[in-house]
Amino acid sequence: MTDPALTWTVAHLAKDDAIRWRCACRVWTLPRRRLAQMVGPGERLHLIGLRPELWCEACGDVPMVGHWQPGRR
Repeated sequence: MTDPALTWTVAHLAKDDAIRWRCACRVWTLPRRRLAQMVGPGERLHLIGLRPELWCEACGDVPMVGHWQPGRR
């Protein structure tokens, strides 16, 4: 049996939600729309930090832990 949380994708986020990451040099937030442009709407959220497109350009850190930032409801 698969944990349902492991099947969530970028498309499951609400249109105004975002993901917030921290690396060695900064904290940054990517809104759902930008995230979908970078990695595609079908990318699973629990694997998204492995995508080189999301690695920090300044320090090269890999964002292994992201935090969901709910939009305004």
